[in-house]
Amino acid sequence: MKTDQPLFLNEEQVREHLRMTELIPAMEKALIDFSAGRVTQPVRSIISIDPPGGFLGLMPAHTPDGLGLKAVTFYPSNAERGIPTHMATIFLVDAQTGTPLAIMDGRLITEMRTAAVSAAATKLLASRDAKVLAILGSGVQGRSHVEALCLVRQFEQIRVWSPTIEHAKRFAQDIGATAMSAEEAVRNADVIVTVTSSKTPVLKGQWLKSGSHVNAIGACRPDWRELDDEAMKQNLVFVDSR
Repeated sequence: MKTDQPLFLNEEQVREHLRMTELIPAMEKALIDFSAGRVTQPVRSIISIDPPGGFLGLMPAHTPDGLGLKAVTFYPSNAERGIPTHMATIFLVDAQTGTPLAIMDGRLITEMRTAAVSAAATKLLASRDAKVLAILGSGVQGRSHVEALCLVRQFEQIRVWSPTIEHAKRFAQDIGATAMSAEEAVRNADVIVTVTSSKTPVLKGQWLKSGSHVNAIGACRPDWRELDDEAMKQNLVFVDSR
């Protein structure tokens, strides 16, 4: 019997090996496999943590070749502490024997994987001549989405907005974008990304031009909301899971 210890990868080791150029096609395949019924992936289990108003999420998944679990925490108050609001650990085991294979820091994997899925969707659904990208939100997901989406479309202008003006200005300076209001960012944009933890809509349907593509990412809780009713009603909606 093999007695090898599982591989341990911290965030910096993950960063050394994970490449967005490889991750996007991997996510395309994962979405195809999931839709074809080749993946077992139950709805994640959530434990609310009050105070401080966060949660713990457990997300197992199984394919013929892989078996694993991601545990993710969200603590909004971490932003005031200068540490990530989302943290995660990924546990990978042998699908045939259950033998532990790897324990990996999942914060960066989650950050990049989320953006890679958006890139896969943008590649297939957005206009091929999309030139203007709008990012609503200035956190790590905003940054990773810029990296990923610029691999599938050649944008000539990037616009950013954040509920905190200083964060938007800093983000814009870092990536060579322009900070502006949410409405100004969205008007006439070809691709829009919402990556906030807002409980009220930050994107209004009346701002969207015909043919624009929206990656709605941030509203992962029942009481969070990024798009208003008009944005949902007037557009064709694609989901990764029904």
